[in-house]
Amino acid sequence: MEPRNQGYAKVILDSRPGYLRNLTDEGCKIVTVSALPGKVGDILTFQIIPDETSGLGRITVDGQLRWEKKDGPYFVYGFHMERFASDKDSDIFRKLVAQYDRS
Repeated sequence: MEPRNQGYAKVILDSRPGYLRNLTDEGCKIVTVSALPGKVGDILTFQIIPDETSGLGRITVDGQLRWEKKDGPYFVYGFHMERFASDKDSDIFRKLVAQYDRS
């Protein structure tokens, strides 16, 4: 499995704010302060909002929830990227991964 790159983009998942903490071409880790209404195996739609200094726009992703755990007051989720809302979103995601790879 490919190592994930550290990142701090914001995420909106089922109207809940969270933070994208790790990122690869295949998936990401998301941290929230409240539990999600899904279970492992579900496909959930979420938005990734890159840091404003990145110059990249918000994207919409369908991701499969692969794992979840509680870490103190936080809920931590692992997602596999299944599909993007558009080709443009897919391109932005690849650029975001490349930016995190350089950090």
